Amino acid sequence: MSAGVPTAIPEPSRTLAPAARWQWRLEGLIGVVVLLAGAVVLQVTAGGPWSLLGWAAAGFAAVVLLGVSPELRWRRWRWEVREEEVDLRHGTFAVTRTLVPMLRVQHVDTRRNLIEQGLGLATVVLHTAAGTTAIPGLPVAEAGRVRDRIAELTRTADEL
Repeated sequence: MSAGVPTAIPEPSRTLAPAARWQWRLEGLIGVVVLLAGAVVLQVTAGGPWSLLGWAAAGFAAVVLLGVSPELRWRRWRWEVREEEVDLRHGTFAVTRTLVPMLRVQHVDTRRNLIEQGLGLATVVLHTAAGTTAIPGLPVAEAGRVRDRIAELTRTADEL
């Protein structure tokens, strides 16, 4: 290796819990229900082509939000906690890779909404001066271990 040439950081390899797909499907179901209600309103008030457009939009949204999107999202989500950074790769149609340096993490916590509670999942949230970053869809026990590990690494990074 020559001096001055940085080494490539390997891709993250850890995956989310398979139940994360169901979390995203249930969250998408809310959007589909809203679109179905809109289609009913269009059917009653406008009828004709507007009604057909409303039903088509609701059907398309159902396929994307309940079938395609959760699966793609789950397949592309990868994460890794390393000594110097948290590495995240995620996205549905466009993939984003984020590196959060441990030196920048101010605090870390776990959160569980109603859907996550029902599925036994939790989200690890990293707080930095720039905002928050999250690792969703982890089993509760694993989320606790990840949170504790990041907190430990953050303390170590602060001592450097």
